[in-house]
Amino acid sequence: MGIGRSQYVSGNIQRQVLYWYDQQGNRYQTPEEQLELAQKKLERYRQQFGELPEV
Repeated sequence: MGIGRSQYVSGNIQRQVLYWYDQQGNRYQTPEEQLELAQKKLERYRQQFGELPEV
């Protein structure tokens, strides 16, 4: 695990930030990136199978 520097863009603001990286050099996702990925997965599920059933 290590720390590295990269560009981060939020809206129209761009800045350099520090990120955590694993041993293979892959950057860990931010909570915002994790949320966006989960929303995209849910949308693909809905397109393929329809809405989630109520429990």
